[in-house]
Amino acid sequence: MNSKIMHAVLVAMTAAGCVSDRVRFSAGPGQTALVRDGKPAVSSVGKESVVLLSRTGRDIPAGQRVGFVVAMQNRGKAPQNFTVSEIQVEQSFGAGSTGQPLEVLTFEKLQQEEKTRQVVSAILVGVAAGANAAAASQAGYYRSNSTIYTPRGTYIATTTGYSPAAAAIASANASAQNAAMIESSIAQGQENLARLENEYIKDHTLLPGEWYGGTVGIAPPAGDAKQKTYQIRVRVGADVHVFDAVQEPASG
Repeated sequence: MNSKIMHAVLVAMTAAGCVSDRVRFSAGPGQTALVRDGKPAVSSVGKESVVLLSRTGRDIPAGQRVGFVVAMQNRGKAPQNFTVSEIQVEQSFGAGSTGQPLEVLTFEKLQQEEKTRQVVSAILVGVAAGANAAAASQAGYYRSNSTIYTPRGTYIATTTGYSPAAAAIASANASAQNAAMIESSIAQGQENLARLENEYIKDHTLLPGEWYGGTVGIAPPAGDAKQKTYQIRVRVGADVHVFDAVQEPASG
């Protein structure tokens, strides 16, 4: 790659990486502001449940999806149902303005996105493997020019031929490269699906005293305002825990 182009790409990447947001919480009645592992968090105590909410990371790339860690405990004497579909997020735009729902990214949605990504990746890998194989199939052919000097003048002679050994070596190398490329793509896809399965929160029945939790993502808040506010509602059984969050540019 041209050094000037490489420099421009690095500058763009560095500049993009500097634009990030952070989320802070405003503790309401029955809630306590906390710091967990250096990140802001908030706890909410309901009649029969406790919910803890925190960010998955310290900074969010501006305009990207936002991830939260949700943990909950059943304090009641009977099982309580939790469903991801009952997590609701609404962005507010000030007094007199209508709020706007923000999409909650469920495990099923992210799983489908990953499967779609894998299909696209498989197509690209297939194209690359085909290009490798096509190049290898031509590797055995050679063509060379030589200059011949005679009393009558100078002539250019062209010699062509085919080397089975060179073709076999190129074909073996291409096969090995293709196999490694395909294996890496499959392994990455499996790893991504396993991570989603392990990390993202799903529908769950909490037994008395049980803790349960995981990651949940939301769509990026809308608008050009530097400070964006939204409410996150988490229902556990009959309790509804409401969290006020503010997202704003990270300082320093």
